[in-house]
Parts: sequence; structure tokens; C-alpha cells
Amino acid sequence: MSAAPDSVASAATIMDWPATEGGKPVQLRAGKNGWVCYPSRPAATGAVGQDPMCLDAEFQKWAGAWMTKKSPKLTGVGVAYMLQGDRGASVTDPFALTAGANGKDWVVAGPHIMVTTPNTASLNSLPGVPTGGAPWVMWKGTPYAHIMVPVKG
Repeated sequence: MSAAPDSVASAATIMDWPATEGGKPVQLRAGKNGWVCYPSRPAATGAVGQDPMCLDAEFQKWAGAWMTKKSPKLTGVGVAYMLQGDRGASVTDPFALTAGANGKDWVVAGPHIMVTTPNTASLNSLPGVPTGGAPWVMWKGTPYAHIMVPVKG
């Protein structure tokens, strides 16, 4: 619940990651506002450490597509909170689990909000790497492109 403002998290559905690879997430608490919050991901599924997230309904569609490696079928703008930040990801490869040999495209993001849209080509005017606190596009040029908006923790 620490991933989003209390006004969102307090009424969100709370899920846990599956116990086994390929399993289904487990609902811990039913919500009332359409948001879903997940705890930090376990080591076996990618990034480790503090990376809890809360997703609105549209961003949930995006996440489901990303987890199954399918193109997102979005009908509107989606928003997700990661107010605890994350432990790192490739800025270019949506499926990289660790930093490459040179680590140049790996970024650890502080607290941020993510925004996605059905038209990822519309995001091309933003930079594809972090630029000192300004919004930027993660996974630019892929179907999973989304805006990263840094916020103060």
C-alpha cells in the first residue's frame, strides 16, 4: 500500500504475486476503487527489493500484456504509482532481468508515477532516458513505452 497515496491505496484491491512461476496472483483484500496494489516482486520474477506498485484499470491491462509478452490493447490513458521507487530495469529492453555487460541502459528509479497511452508513438517527443527529474519514456519505441514521472518521496 506504500506504493500509492493513501487516498488510492486504502480502497485498492491488494494482490500478492503467485507462489510459483506462471501461477496466478492471489487476492489478499478486495478493493472498492478499481485500483490494484502489488508488493515488491519476489527475486524469481525479476527486479528485487522495494518496488511495490498500484495500478489503475487501464494500466492493469498494460501490465497483463507485458507479463504475457503481448501487445497492450489500451482504450485510454493508464496511471500507476511506484512511490517507493524500484530496484532497476533496462530503459530499452522490457524483458531484461539484469543489467547488460556494460550496464549503460540500466536505471534505478526513485519514487515515480507511470503513465501509458494507447498511442505510444505520441511519446516520441520525450527523452528515452532519465534527464534529471523531468518526465521521460521507458522502453521507447516498443509497445510497452510509458512515461516515467519522477516525484519527490
